Amino acid sequence: MDQQPFFTDTVGVMAVILMIPVFFLWLERKTQWKVFEFLPAIIWIFLTPIFLSNIGIIPRSTPIYSTFKGFAVPLFIVLMLLDINIREALRVAWRGAVVLVVGAFGIVIGAVVAFVAFRSGLPPDAWSGFGALAGSWIGGTGNLAAVAESLSTPDEFVGVVVVVDNFVYLAYFPIILTSKRWAGWFNRFSRVSQEQIDHIAESTKSVERKSHEVHFRHVLTLLGFGFAAILVANYLARLVPELPPVLTEKTWAMLLVTTIGIALSATPLKKVPGTEPLSMSFVYIYMTMIGASADLRELAGAQWFLLAGFVCIAVHFLFIVVAARLLRVDVSMAAVASVAAVGGAASAPVAAGFHREELVPVSIMLALIGYALGNYLGVGTALLCQMLA
Repeated sequence: MDQQPFFTDTVGVMAVILMIPVFFLWLERKTQWKVFEFLPAIIWIFLTPIFLSNIGIIPRSTPIYSTFKGFAVPLFIVLMLLDINIREALRVAWRGAVVLVVGAFGIVIGAVVAFVAFRSGLPPDAWSGFGALAGSWIGGTGNLAAVAESLSTPDEFVGVVVVVDNFVYLAYFPIILTSKRWAGWFNRFSRVSQEQIDHIAESTKSVERKSHEVHFRHVLTLLGFGFAAILVANYLARLVPELPPVLTEKTWAMLLVTTIGIALSATPLKKVPGTEPLSMSFVYIYMTMIGASADLRELAGAQWFLLAGFVCIAVHFLFIVVAARLLRVDVSMAAVASVAAVGGAASAPVAAGFHREELVPVSIMLALIGYALGNYLGVGTALLCQMLA
């Protein structure tokens, strides 16, 4: 018989769940240890609750987790998408945006190719894990969580996707940074002129930045509209016919709340500060709960997931290079477009700053476009893989 966890009440479980990301984010910021460059805080935030749930500190299964995930996942989708400004991104760097979209479809195709190549070593329902991985690499951790939750991806698969996501990215990100050295021959290959590069640098100076001063009224406004969006999406999802096992009511609700979030970004609500800290708080709590729920010992085929991840990222890289050639994009913009998808809003400014400082605002806007695409294309990836399973 399983041992009774030490914490079973709501206060005790939530105290542990919340303090895990608090501790590791503080430790990463305070110490700046080199280990966090290779194993970022999100890995520790995910692995620590696995350990704690296995030794009986917190439960592996509890209504607390399902209740929180039920409202937190759609809520952080709305909050993340409120920052998106597709019109502004297309105005200052439409070529970079198109490269990002092409690279996103490269991830979809790469995931499907990898799934077909390695499906003999994968569990029958591994298609949902590939959808979550595609969502993560097209958007970010929030998209991983949203796609996984909407597809009812087993927690064990989510755990492996998190590991594969970070492990492959650790190998890929240095390539993106090193690509700065290829500028001479790559720009000749892509036929981009110095005048085009200078034009982008000049255009980015006019990009509007949101205030970071957050008041309680901002938080209440964001939460109010966020829950209202969830309410509308859940109601509309009941009216759409289901096509299981991929397009269920949960999946439709997630796609609808994504669409509503994008629509709200065209309203004055997009100027309300506080979207990023609030949404990322929900994302990190969600990842901690997923870690607590996961039992990686029950998953077979993890090594095939890892190999599939490398295949997927290789196809994405090929699509980025081809798109850069066709659209005459320089190496810096191509690198930023790639990492804006694969690394998300956290890594895109780092890569942009390393390549060209003036690309930092553009990198953030491109990453937000990735957030908008991630849920749609993640579900599309799962659907294609399921059809080929």
